[in-house]
Amino acid sequence: MTSAENLKKPEFDYSGYTVPGTRVEEYFVSVSDGVKLRIIDFIPKKDAPGKPVVLFVAGWISHIAGWKGVLRELTPHFRTVYMETREKRSSQVPSLKVSFSMERLALDINEVVAAAIPARRSFVISGSSFGATAIFEYLALGAREPLCSVLIGPIAQFNFPRFLGTVVPAFPPSLYLVAKPIIKWYLRTFRLNVKADEEQARKYDATLDAADPYKLKKSALVVRGYHVWDKLPRIASPVLIIGATHDTLHETEQHERIMQLLKRREYRELASNKETHSEKAGALIAQYLEKKEYRRL
Repeated sequence: MTSAENLKKPEFDYSGYTVPGTRVEEYFVSVSDGVKLRIIDFIPKKDAPGKPVVLFVAGWISHIAGWKGVLRELTPHFRTVYMETREKRSSQVPSLKVSFSMERLALDINEVVAAAIPARRSFVISGSSFGATAIFEYLALGAREPLCSVLIGPIAQFNFPRFLGTVVPAFPPSLYLVAKPIIKWYLRTFRLNVKADEEQARKYDATLDAADPYKLKKSALVVRGYHVWDKLPRIASPVLIIGATHDTLHETEQHERIMQLLKRREYRELASNKETHSEKAGALIAQYLEKKEYRRL
């Protein structure tokens, strides 16, 4: 049974993520296999039943600090439910035998929607990379349909480098401290433009520092070789894809194929991975929702 519990005063200072007057609630949603997922719920002073709730599902092991700029633009205007997925350190997992598959993450989204968003309230789903992939899976379920989805740097297929595909299954999580510098080196050398964006590289370093190695390995093993291509044509609701001109982390060549397979879609492009995590992206999303631009798709 899905339920929201452990309502408490937030331990983290979220004042920089919103404006004065916004109420922030932090709680756990217990999903059907016993995992508890942390939710940070931003409720603006002028929240109204007629405005959609935004459910935000961040990327793989990402920290909310990486989305500060986006949330600062969204939370004054829309109730924003920030969901931390089960591979995050914050999740409470009864046993590592539970599934970390994309299909299970889609069920998590479905259960969080049921627990956190009133049945008569419209909603929008937004997320990035790994989180956007889970959203694709959710949309393909044919469950409660959002007004639209806004996906930043979505991934439809996970292509692990050959050496990581060999190393990850054999590597014991207890040696994560040894492996972490190798992962950082790989990201900085092949996936991030460090010269152009050292700040983003530092954010990814901090994310890896905060990761739970046991959950990380379980998650990495199940997404290795995974793809969602065959499910994209099932998605009926409008989808806005936000990409970046210079983004070596998220294999932007996938976006063209994603656009071909989705029925109702639109594409916007920002300059960099840094911009897609910034106030600029947040303002783009807020305007898209305020003006109901998804209706034209």
